[in-house]
Amino acid sequence: MFKKIAKYTLLTLLVIVVIYGIGRISVVMYDSYLFVERQPYLQNATEHSIEVMWQSEEEEVGCVQYAKENVHSITEQEVCDESSTRYHHVKIGGLKPATNYKYTVVSTSLKIDNEGRYFTTLTDDQNATQNIWVLGDSGNHNSAQAEVRDAMMDYLKGEKINVWLMLGDNAYRSGTQKQFNRGLFEPYKEILKHNVLWPVIGNHDARRWAFYNIFSLPTEGEAGGIPSGSEKYTSFNSGNVHFVLLDSETEDRGASGDMATWLKKDLSENKQLWTIAIFHHPPYSKGSHDTDSYYDSRGRMVQMRENIVPILEQYDVDVVLSGHSHVYERSLLSHKQYDYSDTFDVKKHVVQDDLHNYRKCNTKVPFGGTIYNVAGSSSEDQHGINPFNVKHPMMPISFFSTGSLLIKTSPNELVSTFVLRDGQILDKYTITKSTEVCKE
Repeated sequence: MFKKIAKYTLLTLLVIVVIYGIGRISVVMYDSYLFVERQPYLQNATEHSIEVMWQSEEEEVGCVQYAKENVHSITEQEVCDESSTRYHHVKIGGLKPATNYKYTVVSTSLKIDNEGRYFTTLTDDQNATQNIWVLGDSGNHNSAQAEVRDAMMDYLKGEKINVWLMLGDNAYRSGTQKQFNRGLFEPYKEILKHNVLWPVIGNHDARRWAFYNIFSLPTEGEAGGIPSGSEKYTSFNSGNVHFVLLDSETEDRGASGDMATWLKKDLSENKQLWTIAIFHHPPYSKGSHDTDSYYDSRGRMVQMRENIVPILEQYDVDVVLSGHSHVYERSLLSHKQYDYSDTFDVKKHVVQDDLHNYRKCNTKVPFGGTIYNVAGSSSEDQHGINPFNVKHPMMPISFFSTGSLLIKTSPNELVSTFVLRDGQILDKYTITKSTEVCKE
């Protein structure tokens, strides 16, 4: 009697699990491939080309009309889809570096807001001053997100954004097509009209399969760096800055994996004055995530610290930007801390202990130290992993505050400013590069 009851109970539970599993798979498949309308946005800029993407209600041949900004006729040139589609991806080539172009997108089934649309190709000017806007974990459509956005626009006072980076978790809660519209394309719709977005994937983005369908990233070295053959790890140059984008969520994080192998080659050939690397999972944090725990985020933070950080430091990456932990944290100019936080030694791991001003030489080897920055609070801040707000020893600057970063680069100076949602400045640091000879 009891054996029969146990048997039927087990079978019932098994059926429930199977039905639940099928239901979850159906939801994932549906959310990942669900069609949504989407206004045009800019992707994969180079010095000579750019891509315009959008999604229309009906299948049609869409077109982009463009001209240099000082040319009165917007219809001077036109590029169209090769065939009818709802998923439009138009590449414009033959452009001039560091040049502004106005553009209009033509669709018969989607009402497009073409007001104020323009784009700027990447610059090859090594003396250019650039504004780099960095948002981390910005995918919550809430008042904090809007306030962070507006505070930075006010802080810029009309200055252009030259490079726009997102550090992952760009669409909460699961990176669905609808959530990307709600958490990214709607709140930043005006900025998307004239700025290329360069994102990396976060753990929430990776809950569905939309991310790499939505974004187009360079794979053939067309924007600088060496070809990667994958959108999961790539690089591009803008002015005198080399940007490296890594996938710390879905890609192999091993020291001899494809990403690490490509990274060594890319950085070894990098000649730019400044190098900035971005990926979602921070190597050092005691915020809403603990980089000392291999169980936190399934070891991704530990693996990035142990396997990828040594490569970044070997080739003297200047700044490493991450999100994931919903706080603002920053190191001093540091290096060689690849173990857990209890092994931290200021004499071994800190290159320069000034809180706000650092000097480096302009050669890549030997490396002169790296600033590690966690900025995962662009749409929310959270309490820490413990009630006493213990800081990671590598990160003496640590706040549970909401904001975003502006990094300004010039021929010999990098200035990073964390702007709070109310417009106040929480942290600021400067790296100056001189022509002096590097010493061990």
